[in-house]
Amino acid sequence: MRRLLPLLAAFLSLAFLAPAAPAGAKEAPAYIAIGDSRAFGVGATDPAADGYVAITHDALRRSERYRDRGLELVNLGVPGATSSDLLLPDGQLERAATEIKERQEDSSSADDNVEIVTVNIGANDVAALVTPDSPCLADPWSAGCQDRFQEMLDTLEDDLTQVLRRLREAAPKADILVLDLYSALAGRGGAPEQVADLAVREINGVTERVVADPELRVKLVSVYPVFRGRASQLVAADNLHPNDDGHAVMAEVVLAAIEGREPVLPEELMTPTAVEEIVRSPLGRGGLLPVSQDEDGGGASLPLLLAVAIPVSLLGLAAVTGAYRARRGR
Repeated sequence: MRRLLPLLAAFLSLAFLAPAAPAGAKEAPAYIAIGDSRAFGVGATDPAADGYVAITHDALRRSERYRDRGLELVNLGVPGATSSDLLLPDGQLERAATEIKERQEDSSSADDNVEIVTVNIGANDVAALVTPDSPCLADPWSAGCQDRFQEMLDTLEDDLTQVLRRLREAAPKADILVLDLYSALAGRGGAPEQVADLAVREINGVTERVVADPELRVKLVSVYPVFRGRASQLVAADNLHPNDDGHAVMAEVVLAAIEGREPVLPEELMTPTAVEEIVRSPLGRGGLLPVSQDEDGGGASLPLLLAVAIPVSLLGLAAVTGAYRARRGR
């Protein structure tokens, strides 16, 4: 035993002298998710495991690209978040930029940078239309309401542009993907579905314009066409968020965009649903077509959109947004 003591002492001294890994050292590449309740996983049975972000991460982690390297998940999604919330001090954008910078400056590993970023935002921006001072509550047909609607779209465009520009500057080599919106009433039938679809397409039009900027080098992930006519299959009981199947479908569309392939969707979920189409021509990129402003009855006008979509569709969404914000103490 005495002969072993010098060897043990030498071993322990070497162990104490060995350089320790720096505090907060990153050892694997990362996937950052930014967004609202969809990114958080609301609507899934277990948001942390069954949300589209969690499913996407798990599939990537098991893929050939990351099977040996590993992949960490940093999900910054916050239920109720608006595009302006992303830009708040210590908000999601700032936290994402900090994570990216720390990994870039971490010398303990050469393979620990942020490689994938997904962004989904915009659904909660409609809450601006139903604030207590909104003219839309008193008269959705008014010029003031139309101005508020356009102001909301302009704010979303400015905010999203700023978010994506700062993300690209922080992570020049990362894959950055932006999800569009689906209509939670798709396939339900009636006027509420039609005008909700028009409202979603107006918002998605903003997303498309921003993503089209070649300097940003971001990809559009369009979930709109997948959900079209299938809300009863893919939307949770709250009539707003994706259910487990909806999150799974969203994850597959995201994975396909990352891997540069067509999505492979479960046949049983993709069965066409009988629904009266409000647009007869083929869907554009991202599932979008311009909202008609014709006065000859050839299309839905913006006043009609506001008159019906706001009181029927957006009030419910605003109520949910307010509940989440109240829970967060905002």
